[in-house]
Amino acid sequence: MKDKKKLIIAIIAIIVITLIFILVFTVNRDRKENKQKMDSIRKNYGLLTVSIANYNEIRNKYSELSSVLIMDSFKDKHDEISHLLDEYNKEMKNIDSYIDNISFRCTNVYNDNEIDKICKNYKLMYEKLVNLYVSDIDNYNNFIVEYNKNKNESLEMIDKVHDDYIDYDNDGNIYGGADNDKSES
Repeated sequence: MKDKKKLIIAIIAIIVITLIFILVFTVNRDRKENKQKMDSIRKNYGLLTVSIANYNEIRNKYSELSSVLIMDSFKDKHDEISHLLDEYNKEMKNIDSYIDNISFRCTNVYNDNEIDKICKNYKLMYEKLVNLYVSDIDNYNNFIVEYNKNKNESLEMIDKVHDDYIDYDNDGNIYGGADNDKSES
């Protein structure tokens, strides 16, 4: 009988030790995965910040060039503006990539205020960026349409990375859109 008790105690001890090992292993693995996710969010947010600075620089140059567009001299500026808007498209693709990487990892709450703040705010920021971009490209393409009509030309319109305004944070408001007075970048 004593041998059976010792065997049962040994089996229970092995089971308890195994469960503790599995629990410790799982907790460590989850911590490591969360750290990797947070590191990736930080990295992509840093890259996103640089890309947004480039985006704003391109937007400022575009605003300067487009603010003085006149039908008679437009054809001379079209190549310069088209090249600039190609850069705008490339930067928008970079922003899309960084946002995808952040969004993919912002699916749970982290024990880090900086990461939680990024995960809380990136959607509205992205919505504004996309909607301002769409507005800029639409305005330029509308000018091209008018120019082609008035001058009997056939200048090509600019392709867009995003075709329409978005409500990325699903709050019912289109921030940064053409008809929205909350559109600051």
